This record gives sequence, C-alpha cells and structure tokens, in this order.
Amino acid sequence: MARSILALLAVAVPALAATEVALYGQCGGWQWTGPVKCATGAYCMSYNPYYSQCIPGTALVTSTTAAASTTKATVAPTTSSTTLKTVTTTSASTSSAAPSPTANGVKYLITFGDSYSQTGFNVNSTKPSAANPLGNPALPGWTASGGLNWVGFLASQFNTSTLLTYNFAYGGATTNASLVTPYASTVLSFIDQVTQFSGSIASHPSYAPWTADNTLVGVWMGVNDVGNAWWQTDLAALLDKIMDSYFGQLQIIYNAGARNFVLLTVPPIDKTPLMLAETAESRAGEASCIVQYNDLLAARLAAFQAKNSGVVARIVDTGVPFNTAINNPTAYGAPNATCDNSDGVSCLWFNNYHPGIAINKIVAAAVAAAWKGSFF
Repeated sequence: MARSILALLAVAVPALAATEVALYGQCGGWQWTGPVKCATGAYCMSYNPYYSQCIPGTALVTSTTAAASTTKATVAPTTSSTTLKTVTTTSASTSSAAPSPTANGVKYLITFGDSYSQTGFNVNSTKPSAANPLGNPALPGWTASGGLNWVGFLASQFNTSTLLTYNFAYGGATTNASLVTPYASTVLSFIDQVTQFSGSIASHPSYAPWTADNTLVGVWMGVNDVGNAWWQTDLAALLDKIMDSYFGQLQIIYNAGARNFVLLTVPPIDKTPLMLAETAESRAGEASCIVQYNDLLAARLAAFQAKNSGVVARIVDTGVPFNTAINNPTAYGAPNATCDNSDGVSCLWFNNYHPGIAINKIVAAAVAAAWKGSFF
C-alpha cells in the first residue's frame, strides 16, 4: 500500500519545467524558483509573501504591485510562532437536490479537524472566493505549520478549478469533549464544528450553493483523541465511543447532502519531537493506540457506506507522507528529523508537535492523488 501511494505522489507533484505557469499554478512566493509568467488569459496574483498563483483575468494593479506578485522572494517572510492550540472504498454515487453552483467549474472543500488542519476560518466573516479560496484569513491562514497547511495547499496549488474552502477545524479539538477532554474548555470539538456547519452552510445558502457532486468533505480528527488518551486502561471501549461520535457527525453531514468524503488517519505522532523526548514504552503505547484508531476508522467507514447509499469515500494513510519526510529529512530542507522551527521550512516540524510546511504539502499531495481527476 505504501508503495502505491508513493507512486501516486510522484505523479501528483511533477517537476516544473515549463516557461509559463498554467491556470491555478504557483507563480511566485517565498523560495519559489519556478517560472513566474502565467499562461494567456491569466495573471499572477500575490496572496501573501508565501504564495502567488495564476488566476483567470487581467491584473488591474499598479506596476509596483504587479512586480511584487511575480518576483521570486529572496527574503524569508515574517511568520508568527504562535501555536494554534489510501485505502479506497466506494459505492454508486447519487446526488441530492441542491442549488446550482454560482460559476461553472466551482467546487467546494468542507473540512473539519484540529490544529493540524486549522486555518482560523470564521464562517461569519469574509467568504471564500476565486481570488481568496480560504476566505478569512487569507492564505496561508492562521496555521500551525509556519505557512500553508494541507488545506491551504489543496485550495491553492493542487486544485484544477476554483476550490472554495470552508474549514471548520479548530486547534486542540477532540471528537467529543465529553469523552476526551481538550486542553481548554473553549476548544470546539468535532461535534461543535459540525454544529457550526449545520447552522451555516448545511442549508446550501446562496453564498455557498454546494452540491453532492461538486463538494468534497475532509475530516482529519484523532490526533488529540489519541494524544490525550492513549494510556487509558479502557482504551478499546473509549475508541469505540469516539467512533460512535465521529460517524454520528459524518451522518449529519451526509444528511445535509454530502456524498464525497476523504478521511485522514492519525499520523505517527509517536515520532514527533515531543514524544521522542518520552520513554520508549510511552512511544510504543501511543503507536499501538494509533494502529487501533486507524483500524477502527476503516471498519466504521465500511459500515457507514453500507448504511448510506451514494457515498464515495477514501481513507488517506497519513503515515506515508509523514514517514516519507522523517526517513529522508534533508530532501525536504531539514538537517534531521527532530528539529523544529517556527519558520516552517528549515525543519520538518513547526514546533515539537506540529508538522511544518513540507510535511503538509506531502499530505495534501496524498489527498489530491486519492481524488485525482475529480477534485484535483
């Protein structure tokens, strides 16, 4: 399985050799060394010091702004060091009635998770658009990677058409706070995030007229469920209850009209710098819990599909992207597999528990490969 996913990653991230950048391709930003001229009918839009992208239209900007959007950055952008606390299974696809998209080719990515996914999105503020796929904050968002995380990469680099991203992920989240307590009472659990979804875009409002066919729902939960509970003696029973809550929320999302799902497994957090400072026994205990969680995730997804018609779902094994970087850190700009730096690029880790930009990009590539030809 690892070999096949790695092969897909090689296809999903080709080398940049063209003199012009295709529509929605990267054309500038921090450490960008590729071409900066967009194909006919597109211009290079600078979102921030990290990332510029070719989008449809003609730039209506001053010469100074235009130059900034196409210049290759040579100085590291300022970043915040604040921590914000594929197995494939499918069934016949069906659509539920919903409003038509506002523009041809527009697709939606609706995501849930914890700090590994959070971008700081507020559904009551600026909405996603072609020029600003995350809505608010603008790319790369408020992340725990030092720059783009996997959600931002999918919305801005791996998309083949406009991908509007509604990201309800919240740092520190567990699936159900009554089962596994998060680090603070203000943290929004998966249940809370789905409640936000239900009170906003679940009704397919005019500002987000998503449909079953043009929408992918991504869920990356479990890091804090495992990290905050792996040592418990009643672990098997607890994991079953967590899965009851997890798939209860998936049912709510399905009932709202979603049919396409990508579920990300718990990565090898036993290999984070935080856990490497713990005993071998602790690391082994957490690794065992990760296996149990991920096995249950696959089994429960099969049951979810059997119960609900029209579900197309894929599980992405995040252990493959993480281990790809951990086993060869120098290939990703890091001196070793254990250092961390809030710049997000000089080490594999943003801090001692969160992956930096490189690992996030490989995770995004794995998700894109799993849905290649439809959403990416």
